[in-house]
Amino acid sequence: MDEVSFIVRLLNDNWAATATTLTNNGSIVASHAVTPKFIDVRSIVPKEGRRVDVDSQEVVIVFEDSATTSYPTIDYAVRNETFNFTLHIRVLHRRDFPNATYSRDRLQALYRITRYILEHNSLRPTVYVGGGTSGTIEESAELLKLTSRSEANDRGKRLLGYKLSVEMKRIGRNT
Repeated sequence: MDEVSFIVRLLNDNWAATATTLTNNGSIVASHAVTPKFIDVRSIVPKEGRRVDVDSQEVVIVFEDSATTSYPTIDYAVRNETFNFTLHIRVLHRRDFPNATYSRDRLQALYRITRYILEHNSLRPTVYVGGGTSGTIEESAELLKLTSRSEANDRGKRLLGYKLSVEMKRIGRNT
């Protein structure tokens, strides 16, 4: 499994349980706990990679910015890999929303769920065969870290969003 697919699966597999946890402890409202559409920008499926319809549901777009490899031994038997990703969380503000702050509250809830998943899977994040949160391990890493967040709004298109930077490390992998 490639690294972008790993991040998408990690978020998707943990989303429902995390949304329930945050709803139960009062951090988000139940109406904001809906799972968004996760998009890998490399997708060749129509309306998935290049242009996305966010009228019907919010999106989390994932893409890899860079990857570096280092070899800590002289014989290249082991490698350490660092991957940097950008996650765009996007919400369209529509006039039919219940109130003027609904889209901002929804964006905040999406961010809190994403942050919770990344923080609670920061050490040894794992994706399991068939989805879910247990079973046979399909892919893993050693460290996952949310490094920054910035605003990514487009007033002309009525899009609200956050741009998150995420770093993933795989350490001591066999070559």
